[in-house]
Amino acid sequence: MEGSPLANFVKESMERSRSSPRVSAPFTWKRPFSADAHLEVVKSYYDYVKSRIRIGVEGYDTSLQPIELYRALESLFKACGEVHNIQIRSDPVTNELQRSCIVILRGEGAGDKALQLDGSDIGGKKIVVTSLPPGLSDLSTGLSTDVLAARHVAHDMRNSFFYSCSSEGVSVTGYATSLPRDDIKNALSNHFSTCGEITDVFLLNSRALVYFYGPGSNHRAVQLSGSDLGGCTLVVKALPYPKPKEPAGASGWTRLRYRFRLATLAKTRGGTNTSDVRGIRV
Repeated sequence: MEGSPLANFVKESMERSRSSPRVSAPFTWKRPFSADAHLEVVKSYYDYVKSRIRIGVEGYDTSLQPIELYRALESLFKACGEVHNIQIRSDPVTNELQRSCIVILRGEGAGDKALQLDGSDIGGKKIVVTSLPPGLSDLSTGLSTDVLAARHVAHDMRNSFFYSCSSEGVSVTGYATSLPRDDIKNALSNHFSTCGEITDVFLLNSRALVYFYGPGSNHRAVQLSGSDLGGCTLVVKALPYPKPKEPAGASGWTRLRYRFRLATLAKTRGGTNTSDVRGIRV
C-alpha cells in the first residue's frame, strides 16, 4: 500500500491534522469501522476480476465426459496464458454437456491468442471461440477500479443505518475533476474541515462524497454550497439517511435508538417535530 494514492492521502491528511486542530484526520479512532481497509479489499477484488479474461467456447461434442472436455480445453488454451478456470456445466437430467462453456485465462495478450484458436478441433468437431464481457458488469463501464471501489464502499456506507448513527455525508460537485485525485481530496478536506471531523472522502466519476463524524456536520457543509474552490463554484447536497430495517423479532430498543437519533438531528437543526425529520416517520 506504500506509495499508493490512498496511502499518500492518509499520510498527508494525518500531517495536516497535527499542524491544525481544525483540519480533521480522515482515519481516526472515532470511525465506526475501517473504511480504508474495506476500500482496499474491494479494489483488490475488482483488480482480480479485471485481470481474468473470459472466453466462450461452443461447438464441441456434448456427449463427451466433462473430464475429457476439460483436459482437451486445458491443453488447447494453455499456450495462450494461465488457464485460471474452465466452467463446464451439464444437464441435471440427461447429464449431457451444455453446448457452451467458459474458459478463464490470465496473462498479457491471452485474449487475442485465444481468439486465434477459433475453428480448432476438439473431439472431431470445430469449436467456436468468442470473447465474453468481464465477470462484473461494473467493469464494462470503463471506470477505473479505484473509482468503482470508492463508489461501492460509499454506497455501502450510505445504506448502512449503523454507520449513519455516527456519520453524516454530503455530495459535492463543481470542482475541477481534471486535477490529480490526491489534490482534489486534500482541497475538499481543507475546504470542509470547519464543518466537522471528516472521516472519509470518496471520489466518484463526476462527484465526491464527504463524510463527517457527528450530527449537524452535513448541515454546516451544505451552507458551503456556492462557495469558491480554486476558481470553481461548489454544489453541495446532503446525502439522505437510510431508514432502519428491523430484523424479525427485534425489541423496541432499535426504535428507541432511532427516535433518539431523529430528536438529536431536530435539535441540531432547530426543528421541533422529530417525526418530520428527513421525511421519515417513526
